[in-house]
Amino acid sequence: MSMGQLLVLVIATALLASLLTLVLGWLAFQRWLRPQLETRLAILAEGLEARVRAGAGAAGQDVLEPLRTQVRGGVEDAATTLLPNLRTELVAGFREAAAEMLPAFRDEVRKGFTDALSASDLLDRTAKKVVRTGSSLMESGFNLLRVTRPNDRGDGDSR
Repeated sequence: MSMGQLLVLVIATALLASLLTLVLGWLAFQRWLRPQLETRLAILAEGLEARVRAGAGAAGQDVLEPLRTQVRGGVEDAATTLLPNLRTELVAGFREAAAEMLPAFRDEVRKGFTDALSASDLLDRTAKKVVRTGSSLMESGFNLLRVTRPNDRGDGDSR
């Protein structure tokens, strides 16, 4: 065997041993080591998740009240800032609407007074009729009371 062949045989043996070690290591990792690592990783993930949730809940409770205060203050500031503008806009809007509606309102008021005056004429006529009817009833009643028999008149003669 020559020196070149011996060198190729040593290199081939080394490569084959390395390859076989690599395959056996990978098989051992897949069969025994990986399931243990995945189990430990799942346990650590659950613990970490529980700690993060507890920390986030506590941090949320700590931040919640200052946040409420800030929001309440912001809303109050916005209300105090916007309220005068809103009032001004509402007053201006009502004035514009009133200016637009004023002629129609005046016409309706005129019609109402006209209707009331014509109704008062009707009331006057009705009242006069009631007075006439009432007075004629009173007159008839008095005439009934005044009617006396001819013997009671004192003279006995009828007129």
